[in-house]
Amino acid sequence: MAGISPALSVQEGQKLDLCISRLLDNEPIQHIIGHCSFCGHTICVNPSVLIPRPETEQLVSMVLSLPDLPEHASVMDACTGSGCIAISLKAEHPEWQIYACDASPEALHTASENATLNNTEVIFSLEDVLSPMRPEGPFDVIVSNPPYVMNREKFSMKPHVLEREPQMALFVPDEKPLIFYHAIATWGRRSLTPSGWIMAEMNPLLCADTLQVFAQQGYRNCEIINDFFGKQRFIRCQK
Repeated sequence: MAGISPALSVQEGQKLDLCISRLLDNEPIQHIIGHCSFCGHTICVNPSVLIPRPETEQLVSMVLSLPDLPEHASVMDACTGSGCIAISLKAEHPEWQIYACDASPEALHTASENATLNNTEVIFSLEDVLSPMRPEGPFDVIVSNPPYVMNREKFSMKPHVLEREPQMALFVPDEKPLIFYHAIATWGRRSLTPSGWIMAEMNPLLCADTLQVFAQQGYRNCEIINDFFGKQRFIRCQK
């Protein structure tokens, strides 16, 4: 009869059963289908990288809205993961020089594949943001979505995040929850151009302390910005 869909084939039924089984085993749907959408781009994801969140799209938009950037701006995406931020910036501004680094070789492999998939030229490097041996720049912008979830917050997290996404990209020690922001602030003092910017995602539970990290290192125009859900999610400051 018209309007009635045909029954699934045996092969299709088996695929559906497998997908349901994987979902019941707390595997993220993005891992099952192998990709997600971020700022209109297809980003492949796997257990080596974080699944991009909607609020991180807002971070990209804020970088694109920064005032007085040069025509051929130089941008470093620190802790790039899947490469979603770097790729989205390069796609919007092909004339910009986009760099991206991560401490995980597996993440960088995924990010490089995503750049190729999206026809974007990003310069990737294996670098630990916490190491003093970081790229010198100069950069007009350092943007980052670093690890910022405290270990003590694990109890409130959903199993598909806690069990299936990379721990090193999520968690920081309870006794040093701002370790990445201290490192980025120090890096920026040395490697940003005059009046260069830092844009970073952060833990809403630590927004005041995060702001203090950059203010104490002499940054100006330090500002906390809410995400679309009303949480204090981003910090913007200027050298």
